[in-house]
Amino acid sequence: MAKKVDYIIVGQGIAGSMIAYFLLKRGKKILVVDKYNPNAASNIAAGVVNPVTGRKMVKTWLIDEVLPFAKETYRTLEKDLKTSFFFERDIYKIFSSQEDAVIWQTKKTDREYEQYMGDIVFLDETAIKAPYGAGIIKQCCWMDVPGFTKAYRGFLLQNNDLLEEEFDFDQLDVTEGVRYKDTIAEKIIFCEGYKAYQNPFFNKIPFAFAKGEQLIIRAENLKTDKIISRNIFIIPKGNDIYTVGSTFIWDDLEETVTDIGRKEILSKLNKIITDDYTIVDENAGIRPAMPDRRPVMGQHPDYPQMYIFNGMGTKGVSLSPYFATYFLDSIDNDTEVFREISVKRFEV
Repeated sequence: MAKKVDYIIVGQGIAGSMIAYFLLKRGKKILVVDKYNPNAASNIAAGVVNPVTGRKMVKTWLIDEVLPFAKETYRTLEKDLKTSFFFERDIYKIFSSQEDAVIWQTKKTDREYEQYMGDIVFLDETAIKAPYGAGIIKQCCWMDVPGFTKAYRGFLLQNNDLLEEEFDFDQLDVTEGVRYKDTIAEKIIFCEGYKAYQNPFFNKIPFAFAKGEQLIIRAENLKTDKIISRNIFIIPKGNDIYTVGSTFIWDDLEETVTDIGRKEILSKLNKIITDDYTIVDENAGIRPAMPDRRPVMGQHPDYPQMYIFNGMGTKGVSLSPYFATYFLDSIDNDTEVFREISVKRFEV
């Protein structure tokens, strides 16, 4: 006998998990189809949310809207899943010049930025090279994304809402409604991350996939609970362990670490910290990015029961909760998402 659900969700990274979470909150029956991949972007993501970025120190796109919603969502999920994976941490943005410090001092008085930009501090020069000081970026956070997706995967399994396998397009029938193997659904949402290029229904979307590599180091004398930023992030994980990264590589989509990536990270790291460290691990994954750095979501032009929710790039932690809700509202209300994020901005 066929299983009947409202939605099939393909992919259980942070995007797919957020779609699943908010559909369940709306009382919908779901089936998530996903095969665990240790190198999926969500399973190696640094998970940093940074409200002010770049040399010119500009606010991240829509941060005023998405950040409060993300924080509320993840705090609720921590309670529901009875685990901790979301941590609020300041970022110490190390200045490269005195000019950077002047720009910071001027910008932090702007009403648009005052909630995010704090004082300039001078760090312990025995551990960190920061002769021009560092600006404190407030309201930042980092998320143990693999910890979250693992916990949520367990929840889905416990409730018989997860099919652990690679999605087989040969088993999908969309001639009337949606049927996948022995499951019948009203709608299907693809949240496949970079594997969207294998999706025959959405493979014309011009993704700009970006490989990212990062190192895990042990630095016994660094002794900081703050995230350090200067061209790379140094993220404290406890017990003298730090995640360092990451790279952006556009012409290599293999989920493997490389000498080039390692050397790039070490070159940047050695400009920041002065003490000895050891590399204890390294990993690589492919980000589902878009050429215009905006997510992509919406309905297939020929199959109205079929949708895509993808392209969060490096900002999956901050964008996914807010846009999952917004996107599902658009489906419920039969309205269009705004053009900047719509799949309709591309030929499908």
